[in-house]
Amino acid sequence: MTKLTQLLREPLLHFLLIGAALFGVYAWLNRGAENAAAPQVRLAESDVRWLKETFALEHQREPSGPELQGLVRGFLKEEMLARQAQELGLHKDDIVVRRRLAQKMTFLLQDESARAVPSEDDLRHLYETQRDHPPSEEGQARALFTRPRISFVQIYFGRDKHADAAADARAALVELSRADAAPATDLGDAGEVKSEFRSVDARAVANQLGTKFAAAVFDLAPGTWQGPIESSRGFHLVRVSARVPGELRPFDEIKGELVEIWHDERQRASEERYFAEMLRKYRIVPDAGVKALADPLIDAAGGDHK
Repeated sequence: MTKLTQLLREPLLHFLLIGAALFGVYAWLNRGAENAAAPQVRLAESDVRWLKETFALEHQREPSGPELQGLVRGFLKEEMLARQAQELGLHKDDIVVRRRLAQKMTFLLQDESARAVPSEDDLRHLYETQRDHPPSEEGQARALFTRPRISFVQIYFGRDKHADAAADARAALVELSRADAAPATDLGDAGEVKSEFRSVDARAVANQLGTKFAAAVFDLAPGTWQGPIESSRGFHLVRVSARVPGELRPFDEIKGELVEIWHDERQRASEERYFAEMLRKYRIVPDAGVKALADPLIDAAGGDHK
C-alpha cells in the first residue's frame, strides 16, 4: 500500500475535507449577508433641505454643489460618529447629553400643550380661580391684578439733623401715643420729606423712600402711629389711613394673559402626568445612604417598585 493510499484512508483527512466543504457551502449561501446586516444610516430629502436652509440662514445664499456635498459629508460623519459613540457607551453618565435629551423630551410635551386651544369656559373658570386665590408675589398671575394702593402720613427724622435719629423717633412715638399728644406737625423735620401720600402704589413710595421702606409700610395695619421705620434717608413714624388691595382686572382686558397662564398650567400638568408614568415604568434603586431621598418617589410609583 502506497503512502498516498494510506493518507487517503486517514479519518482526520476525511474530517478536514468535510469541514472545508461545509464552510464553503455556508459562505456561498450567506454571501452578502455582512452587508445586509450592516446598520443603516438614512439620508432623507428633509435632511438635505434642512442643511440647505441652515446654510442659507448663516451665509445669506444657497450652498454651491461642492459646498452641499461637504455639508452632506459632515452630516453623515456626525451621524455615524454619534452612533458609534452610543455603541461604545460614551453617552452614559454624561450630564450634558442627559440634560439635552431631557430637554428634547420637554420640548415634545410643550408642543402638545401649545397646540391645545382653551374654550371660553376654560378661561372664565381660570379667571374666577384667580379672583378667589390672588397671588401674593410678583409674577405672571400678579399682572392680572391692579397694584395695591395705600394712603399714609409720616414724620421724618433725618440722620444729618439728629445725633441719634432712631432714638428721637422712638421718643416721638411715645409722645404721640399719649392722650394729650402734641400735633404731629411739631415733631420731626418738617419739609424735608413729603409728609402725606394719598392712594399710591409700592413703586411710587419706593421711588422716594426706597423699596425696603415701601415693603414695610404696606405691611402696616391702618389706624395708629407706628415705627420707627428706616428708609434710605432716615427714620419715619407712619400712620396708615387706608390700604386698598389689588383687584382683578376685567376679563376682556386680560384674556390674552389668561390664555398664556392656561397653556402654562396645562404644560405643567402634562409634564407631571408623564413623570408619573415614567415612575411606574422605571424601578428606582437607590443606595442605602440616599434611600430616604428616593423613598417619596418610590412610594409615588406604587408598591410594585419597592
